[in-house]
Amino acid sequence: MKYVFVLFCLLLKFVGESFAQEQPGAGQIALAHSDVSSVNDVFSLFNNPAGLAQLKTREIGFYYSPAPFGVKELANAFVAYCEPTQFGSFSAGYSNYGFELYKENKFAIGYGKKIANNFLIGLSSVYHSISIKNYGSKGVIVFNIGAIAKLNEQIGIGFAINNVTRSSITNESNDIPTVFWLGADLKFVKDLVFSAAVKKEIGFNPSIRLGTEYSMVDFFKLRIGTSNEPNTYSGGIGIIYQFVQVDYAFFSHPDLGLTHQFGLIIRFTKN
Repeated sequence: MKYVFVLFCLLLKFVGESFAQEQPGAGQIALAHSDVSSVNDVFSLFNNPAGLAQLKTREIGFYYSPAPFGVKELANAFVAYCEPTQFGSFSAGYSNYGFELYKENKFAIGYGKKIANNFLIGLSSVYHSISIKNYGSKGVIVFNIGAIAKLNEQIGIGFAINNVTRSSITNESNDIPTVFWLGADLKFVKDLVFSAAVKKEIGFNPSIRLGTEYSMVDFFKLRIGTSNEPNTYSGGIGIIYQFVQVDYAFFSHPDLGLTHQFGLIIRFTKN
């Protein structure tokens, strides 16, 4: 019976992964991961590593989804750290997903650099391991790349490719998806940013993602997002107090229902 439950959890996992439930953080999920061209926090390591180059001070971030779609065995957590230097931004992170019978771990390192005033590039390497009770464990290294270009103060574009090498843990192709992201952001009104992205996973139809972030006051951000394939919606808030940012997001799947995510980012100001 327990192995039937494992299969059930794996099915939910793959459904959730298709809709960015295993990509942090809470701010990005609230925007339906439409912020490919504007991501600028420590979780850029797992999304678009070019965003690391936008960080001005060192950051450490924590993300937690305690029971996606009401199933605690699907809980996933991330931690990431970024150190900006004069040579670029260096980052490292770790994630954990699963329970006793099935577990996934990721160890990531990344680098982002500003090539010109308006052009950023990034690269990350992730060791992805899977462990199944009584069946052993196996891992593989995957590579992600990304770039962001700021056309002017109002418009930015960006792209990212996850698993650019099409690495695979098993003999089955695409068990670690290769995903292409292309996005843009618009800031025609002060404190209001519109973002849009297209996600194309090999073997699946493209997904269009839209998001809006409104900085109501200096310390409070309101976020909403939506996507198709299938039709989903998301939203959340961000609260900033001095060097601490707390984020909350909800995500709704048409078949699985509502799930919640939480994030914490600590920024260390330079002396």
